[in-house]
Amino acid sequence: MTGEVVELFVLRSGDRWTIMSEGVARGIFDYQVDAEEAAIRLAQGVRAKGGASDVMSPDRGSQMRKVWPI
Repeated sequence: MTGEVVELFVLRSGDRWTIMSEGVARGIFDYQVDAEEAAIRLAQGVRAKGGASDVMSPDRGSQMRKVWPI
């Protein structure tokens, strides 16, 4: 998996939150912070295997911001 780049996006899905990566939803969460924490764990796993990963999540104004790594 060395050299793999994985971008994870935390997005609102109705009244819940999900993690999107490569067009695939990965989990449903009641709270944004829970989705962010799960996305960070996924990203850390990618990095542990030699890949690169970022986690993006919307701020209060719905602008995407990097939440990991910071």
